[in-house]
Amino acid sequence: MQHLQLTTLEVDGHAVVRLKGELDIATVDDLRHDLRKARQSYGDHVILDLAELEFMDSQGLSVIVGCHKAVTATGGSLALVAPRPIVRRTLEITGLSGRLRIFGSVEEAAAPRETAAS
Repeated sequence: MQHLQLTTLEVDGHAVVRLKGELDIATVDDLRHDLRKARQSYGDHVILDLAELEFMDSQGLSVIVGCHKAVTATGGSLALVAPRPIVRRTLEITGLSGRLRIFGSVEEAAAPRETAAS
């Protein structure tokens, strides 16, 4: 089993949380905790960098959906970045790929809306 490694930093006013490894029932509490800390430190504009996430189960999806609801309720935003094909497929199967914003890079996700939509 691969542990989940989480790194948080600030990029252009966004809390960027990088996930590496596997997001499943054994690691979701780590992500939940780090998301809470990231929002307290950097605000409610959150970017999840999924480029190095190798697996995500329904528990991981639940945390992402919960984060999306929490940040949008306060006027914030959630963006996902560079999900690998297996993670992207999970997002597509569940219909979340149509409801969550997905970008190719952190820079695209952090760009102002007008620029990001171009």
